[in-house]
Formats: sequence, structure tokens, C-alpha cells
Amino acid sequence: MNPPKWVQGAVFYQIFPDRFRNGDPRNDPPGARPWGELPDRTSFFGGDLWGILEKLDYLEDLGITALYLTPIFEAPTNHKYDTEDYFQVDPAFGGNEALQELVRALHARGMRIVLDGVFNHCGERHPFFQDVLRQGRASPYWDWFTVYGERILRDPEPNYACFAGVPSMPEWNHANPKVREYLLSVVRHWLLEYEIDGWRLDTGDYLSPDFVRELYHAAKGINPEAYIVGEVWGIAASWFKHGALDGVMHYKLWEGLVHFFAQGTWDARRFADYVYSLWRSYPEENGFACYTLLGSHDKPRFLTLCQGDKRRLLLAAAFLFSFPGAPAIYYGDEIGMEGGEDPDCRRCFAWDQNLWDQETLAAFRELVRLRRGEPALRGGELHFVGAHGRTLCLRRTLVGEEVLVALNAGDGEQAFPLPGRFRDLLAGEEVSGEVALPPWSFRILKRRR
Repeated sequence: MNPPKWVQGAVFYQIFPDRFRNGDPRNDPPGARPWGELPDRTSFFGGDLWGILEKLDYLEDLGITALYLTPIFEAPTNHKYDTEDYFQVDPAFGGNEALQELVRALHARGMRIVLDGVFNHCGERHPFFQDVLRQGRASPYWDWFTVYGERILRDPEPNYACFAGVPSMPEWNHANPKVREYLLSVVRHWLLEYEIDGWRLDTGDYLSPDFVRELYHAAKGINPEAYIVGEVWGIAASWFKHGALDGVMHYKLWEGLVHFFAQGTWDARRFADYVYSLWRSYPEENGFACYTLLGSHDKPRFLTLCQGDKRRLLLAAAFLFSFPGAPAIYYGDEIGMEGGEDPDCRRCFAWDQNLWDQETLAAFRELVRLRRGEPALRGGELHFVGAHGRTLCLRRTLVGEEVLVALNAGDGEQAFPLPGRFRDLLAGEEVSGEVALPPWSFRILKRRR
């Protein structure tokens, strides 16, 4: 089973539903705060799936082809990583009807949707864990969890396996076949009944590899084109050798992007060597299916890491959209949103266009357009052809096509020699001989046939 072909041509957009758009204030959770206030860890703002539906024109105009939503199933928190009911979209997000309408509308536009599967743990309100709390060892679900004692204790610390020691997130016992079958029934349900297009597996580093491979096969049995991507923070080679994932959220690539573009602590040679080693560490088909990112709900906004310097952000975006994989935009990065560590990186989307950085938005639109319009940027071979100082050049080649991406991440102008005649895909001009790269700029050039 190979990764679905649609992924290498996809442009993802990640949405934290409570913060993107409030489409129906009638389903706001109690105590929802005014839109745009700075968030804390417990605040709700009323964003929902109806709000996403309202803004599909905006996303389509941006060039987005696939959405990834953080968890949407019923849970007491704003982030929903503490699932209470895996078969019910949270009423604050519009319930199951809203998801059904969203999937239908996306598919009508040729767009796809990937949901967040939290299968390492559930929330303490999950009825199976509540039964263990009430009945102890007499509960039929006792061995669905891992308890070190005769009954559940939370103080002075939990005596049961829980995610990162958080008592409200008890871990499933994946050694129990009944647990695995229950979770696989969740995977099958949303793929079969709602025709979602894939799953992002939360806390992939914590999951049993055999369970993940079982999940992978179950999903592909329903839809061979389903995308199964793991949240993996380290090197992911073993997952691919195990045949358990199509791709991963490429946080290792993100680390290099931060060092070279945002912080400037690496020179071009070190960055190129690092990225090349990552690329060669994975089977090519999985490298093309990795979800590549500048930001997520778990990391400070890239523009904030750049200390507000949008030149650095746009250079990193130019690299990302020129690199193999499925590039993703974290909601609001395209309009210049900032934010520090969680929860600050989860601010409400600013729908007042007076607050948008129009230059940044225009640049993202152009990068998406080029990515979707140039087959070599989506599926071409990767070569680094120059890396010195703060200047970097990579080449993508596919069936006689060649695209050069030259980036200058330094404060001085650099001259870049060209091996032939090229067309600047952004400026539309013909160039040859030598091109000038002003400070903090890039050129994307296609060789004339």
C-alpha cells in the first residue's frame, strides 16, 4: 500500500476549530469570550464547523486543497484532546450534521478533509473510564486501562497510565484486543459513514507500532486513498519500515527551518546537509507524503519566532512550497498572525481585513499558485546545487522540466550564476547569465525548454 497520490499535490490548511470562525453563536459553549481576546488554556471563543463552511470561498481562493482539523469530537476542553465521545462531533462545533455538511461542501469543491484521531488516550469523562472509577476491578472496562492498584487514585499522583502524567487523559491499554477493535471502529465509522479523507494520529510517538499498522490497514481497506499521517516529533524512518504510516508531520524539517530562517543560527551549508540527510532517511514515496509545516497549534507562530520579520517568514514559506511533501498553512499565518507558546499560538483568526498583512497574504497566494501549477515542485527530484554563507539553491526536476529556487537569507546582495536561460515564475521575465538576489529575497526560475 503506497501513500495516496493526491497528497503530494495537496496544499493543507490546519484549523483549530474554536478559533477560526464562529458560524453559529447559538451553539457557543457557556462562558464563551468575545472574539479576538487573547486566549488562555481554558477559554472558549465559539468557533465551529459552520464557521469553516462560511469561509470555504476564502480557503479556495487561497488555493487550499485539503483541511486538517484538530479534534472535533465531544470533549470538555477547547482543544478536545480529551475525548468523551468518539462518535459525536461536539455540539459546540455544530454536531454531526455540521461535519456532514462540511464534508459534502469540501468534496463538491474538489477539496479534502483529514480529522485528528486521539487514540493513545481518552478523556476522564469517557464513559468507560467513568465505569472503572465507579466499579474498580468489577468494571468490564478495568483492563481497557492500565491501573497500578485496586482502584483509581489521582492524589498525590495518578496510579494509572495517562498521557504525559495528565490525570484527565487516561491512556488506552492497546494490548487489549477489545480496545484496539473499539478504536478501529471509530476509524472505520468516519471513513465509511462520513467519507472523510484521512486521519492524523495524535501523539504518534506514544502509540504501539503494531496498533498503528493495524489502523493503517483498516483505513486502507475502506478507502485505499485515505491519508494516514502521524504526529511524530523525531526521525520517522522506523514507522515507514514498519509499513504503518503514509507520512508524518515533519517536525524535524521544521527544526531546520527555525534554525536557518527564523533564528539565523545555521549557515546554508549546515541547513542543506541537515535537510538532505532527512530527505534520504525516508523512502521517497513517504517523503513526498509528509505533511510539511511552518506552524501548528503546538508551536509558537513562525512569524513570532522570526521576531516579526516577515522577510524571514516568506523565505521559509518559499522553501517549504518548493520542497517535497504536502505543504501546510497554519490558520492565520498567511495574514501575518503572531503568537508565542501554547495557548498564545491559538489566537482567534482576525477577520477584520484591516488587520491583515496584505503583502504576506499575496505572497502566500503566489506560492500556492506556483506549487499547484508546476509539476516539478510537486513531484520532481530534489537536488541541492549551491549552499554557501546564507545563500541556498535547490533544483527540482521532472520529465525534462527544471525549476531552480534560489534564496538569500543574508543582509547583503548576492549574485547567482544560471546554467542556461530561465523564466522567473513570479516576475514573468526571462533571465540568463547571472541574477541578483537582494537581501532576504528569493527567485523561483524555470528553465526554458
